[in-house]
Amino acid sequence: MSSVKKNIAWSLSSNILPLLVGLVLFPKIIATYGLDQFGILTLVWALIGYFSLFDLGLSRALTQQVSDYIAKDKSDRDIAQLIRTGFISMWLLGMIGGLVLWLCSPIIIHTFLKIPESLESDSLQAFALLSLSIPLVVHTAALRAVIEALHLFKSASIIRTILGVGSFLAPYLAGLLSPTLTNAVISLIITRALVWILHLYAVRHSKILSAKTRLFNLRQLKPMLRFGSWMTISNIISPLMVYMDRFVVASLLGVAATSYYVAPYEVIIKLLVIPAALSGVLFPVFSKQWQKDPIHSAHLLKQGFSYTLLLLFPISVLAVFFAKEWLSIWLNPEFALQARLVVSWLTIGVLINSTAQIVFANVQGAGRSDWTAKLHLTEVFPYLALLYLSLYSFGIAGAAFAWCLRVTIDLVGLLIFSRKINPASLQALKPSLWALIIAICLLIPSIFDVSLTMRIIEVILILLAYSWLLLRELRSDGMLDKIKHAVYLQISKRT
Repeated sequence: MSSVKKNIAWSLSSNILPLLVGLVLFPKIIATYGLDQFGILTLVWALIGYFSLFDLGLSRALTQQVSDYIAKDKSDRDIAQLIRTGFISMWLLGMIGGLVLWLCSPIIIHTFLKIPESLESDSLQAFALLSLSIPLVVHTAALRAVIEALHLFKSASIIRTILGVGSFLAPYLAGLLSPTLTNAVISLIITRALVWILHLYAVRHSKILSAKTRLFNLRQLKPMLRFGSWMTISNIISPLMVYMDRFVVASLLGVAATSYYVAPYEVIIKLLVIPAALSGVLFPVFSKQWQKDPIHSAHLLKQGFSYTLLLLFPISVLAVFFAKEWLSIWLNPEFALQARLVVSWLTIGVLINSTAQIVFANVQGAGRSDWTAKLHLTEVFPYLALLYLSLYSFGIAGAAFAWCLRVTIDLVGLLIFSRKINPASLQALKPSLWALIIAICLLIPSIFDVSLTMRIIEVILILLAYSWLLLRELRSDGMLDKIKHAVYLQISKRT
């Protein structure tokens, strides 16, 4: 197995355990905290995710610049100076982000969210505590950027597993002691502090900072800021569009309705760990090869796109066609009734967004963060308008549909950019794009509420067609022969 595929395998494996833990603990967390407190807790998770990107795009820029320095055989001193400059800058940005959250917390709680009066005081204290963790969260992003640039995906995967499990396990255990938002946030802060220490150890253990340098070099910061300035727009607007739906739902329909929306959302959105694993590995590769070998870069893009689609499609089929059943078992029939259509539209959107993440990594790996930022600027206001209209007309299912439509437009724009960077990219992607269109068409019938028997028949026919396509893809990529060879070797060893 090539190093790229090994790294992808490590990155994928790090998300399996957190996903399983989340599936088990979500119903328990809801039962422990109640619908209203759980709805606010989902907003806390969203804020941590959003403010972790309060770094002016420097984390992604740091990965790109370190990868570029290594490819150009820069000295250890230059690389160490670059990393320290990034670290100091992101510490300062994290402090600013924490201050912004602390100042904005009263406005968010009292003005924008429909929070019951009995929870306002606890929510305000929880948000204030959360602001203290933002510098740690942002600096962790810097440490992770270096780890990814060095291709230390085994270490990164182990730490990501701890973070993923801790994000669910910590608030659940805290709730057993006392189910308050303050305790939940304290448990999340402790988890983030542990993860920061582990990232710090991994970077120090790599010896990448063994050369003595100054703590800061303005000359090296400037190219990171040029790349990161446009990344900043994406880092502010893209998460805003990702997380805004739950805040708008809470504002218009209340935090209880947010629970009905976010509970299935948090399960379906976890499917994005697959493209995140692939794009995280491919991004530094694209940064090195898009100019040196555009044909190979296009081939890697096609592979990443195709494998993302092949891995996610069967899971998506089962998730949407049996949404009513698994939601009833996992939570309760009331959740299933409220959230069935949310699951269908979100899953279709996640399938589209998953392939878009691979193309996104390709565009940004080529240093064109300005294009992605302009795309997100173009999308944000139409999306927010569509979100409000859809919520008023169709409730939480409308929010899911609006999100699905937005990520579809995002993919189209990214494909146009990728073609401008490397004309071979779109040509290589054509078969995979047709496969994506067919996959979407096969998932759309899940929005209709038909009998279980009819849905079972549909799923069997769809998965049979999928199996044929999977075998064809594995055979064309040479993977089938490698699998056969590996099986033959294992049999030979035993005999």
